[in-house]
Amino acid sequence: MSDLFSSMADDIIIRRKKANPIAGNGGADISSPAGDNSETPTQLCQADFNNFISLLDGWQSKCKNLHWAAPSQIGESIHVRLDEFHDIIADYKDLVAETSMGIFGRMQPNAIQSVQSNTLNATDFINEVHCGVLSFYSRLCNCPEFCGIKSDMEQFISNIDKYKYLFSLCETGMY
Repeated sequence: MSDLFSSMADDIIIRRKKANPIAGNGGADISSPAGDNSETPTQLCQADFNNFISLLDGWQSKCKNLHWAAPSQIGESIHVRLDEFHDIIADYKDLVAETSMGIFGRMQPNAIQSVQSNTLNATDFINEVHCGVLSFYSRLCNCPEFCGIKSDMEQFISNIDKYKYLFSLCETGMY
């Protein structure tokens, strides 16, 4: 049994080294064990994660901008909810960045280029985030290397669903 585990661990280490863009080609298929051609999942590399983190960075900035622009009101406040959701995005962005570096190795200091969101209200914004996250999630394979990040992403999706509901309770007024 320990030989089987050692073989699997060696295979993962070899595939991680091949997938590390700092050490190698950056586009190796780490989604299935060596020699397993039963399916061809999407090949994700560090650049794909950097692009996703760039989206998260833009969404974090847009969330704070919408928070600042939100109308004041009595009761459930979109201003407060956007501030809460901003913190969730910030924490999740940090988690994805550090987890992807655990998988692929360190990123370069200029790897993240914030992607601007053009949404102008909280409802459109959270729908954009929801669609973007589900799109990236659907590209993740079921390989062991991504099980942690998939679990984290599922929790983030759950938070998005929660805040879609909480945003709907707020009178958003005009921006």
